[in-house]
Amino acid sequence: MHYSIVNANIVLPNEIIKDASLTIENGCITDICGSARGDTFIDAEGMYLLPGIIDIHSDHIEQVIEPRTGAVMDVSLALHEQEKQLVNNGITSMYHSLSLWRGGTKAARGEVFPELIESITNLNNSECLISHFLHIRFDITNFDAIPGLMEILEDTHVSLLSFMDHTPGQGQYRDLDRQKANLLRNNPTMSDEEIEERLRQRMETPKIPKEELEKIADFAKSKGISIASHDDDSVDKIDFVKDSLHATISEFPVELEVARYAKEAGLATLGGAPNVMLGKSTSGNLSASEGVVDGSITTLCSDYYPPAMLQAVFKLHMQFGLPLHDCVNLVTLAPAKAVGIDTRTGSIEIGKAADLILVDENCKPPRLVTAITNGNIVSTLKYSQISLPRIARSM
Repeated sequence: MHYSIVNANIVLPNEIIKDASLTIENGCITDICGSARGDTFIDAEGMYLLPGIIDIHSDHIEQVIEPRTGAVMDVSLALHEQEKQLVNNGITSMYHSLSLWRGGTKAARGEVFPELIESITNLNNSECLISHFLHIRFDITNFDAIPGLMEILEDTHVSLLSFMDHTPGQGQYRDLDRQKANLLRNNPTMSDEEIEERLRQRMETPKIPKEELEKIADFAKSKGISIASHDDDSVDKIDFVKDSLHATISEFPVELEVARYAKEAGLATLGGAPNVMLGKSTSGNLSASEGVVDGSITTLCSDYYPPAMLQAVFKLHMQFGLPLHDCVNLVTLAPAKAVGIDTRTGSIEIGKAADLILVDENCKPPRLVTAITNGNIVSTLKYSQISLPRIARSM
């Protein structure tokens, strides 16, 4: 397929080019701002043309598979239905974050892991709307999952591994008063003594020794898998995960100084787009907006709410006055660099895959109108107040 998009405001990594054209051929961008050519012309009518969004941390899939406790949906159907939602939120590359931790949903306990992994891996070998990747989140208290984790790393196409620790008293759960309040809210009949005992038991949960974590990280690195650390709460932890676990990504650093240190150490620093939309962390930790404005948060992810990605870009631009191209980089080029796919996608550059979205910012909220993956127009949305991009055949 060979066609051009004309009259677009094209968002490049370092600038925005107004009323420009872009040509796509065989799934790749072949020209920017040259003479429009091809069999078809799409009139963007002044809308923004952005790179497709890359989401490297989202456990939304677990909500899709098990929307209510005990209600486990057909995995293949859920994935196909989910990608329709994702592409219409502008996400063209999704790193499905599958958790290996004790308790929680059936997906999180690993009960549907084999089927999930097989289905996600097979999606890219079949007809699909976006690119799918595997992100395994491993809880460092889950001793029983180590053999299974090593098999997953050996036998599947895992792209990202993150180490997480959700025990109270550290990380995002370091505020024990908040944890007590959460426990009481979910268990209103528990006494103060029972709450204290529950917290004590959780805090004393044994953790996998550092030497064993290093072996897992060494193996993942040998397989070319990117590595992340979750909820970093000190500079000492940053030093450890960078030097001993080969981490190149710090997910959700809980304080501004830790985020700054991680960035200075060369790590990509990941914040949540829902945090941007809410204006705060639901756990009382670092405000993602504050981190972005400070320059210490370099990347955003959807975490648990995919619609927040596109909207966070425009909120940061309009509310905080940040250049739009810099805000777009937070969800496109920066995550692509963090996981090593930036030579193929993540920005509008000649030779890269044509993963693109057309966005009308004049709506409130700004809305995606057209999504393109690998040069194929996979979604076009019609709103009553928006005209669809005009498509004309060349003569």
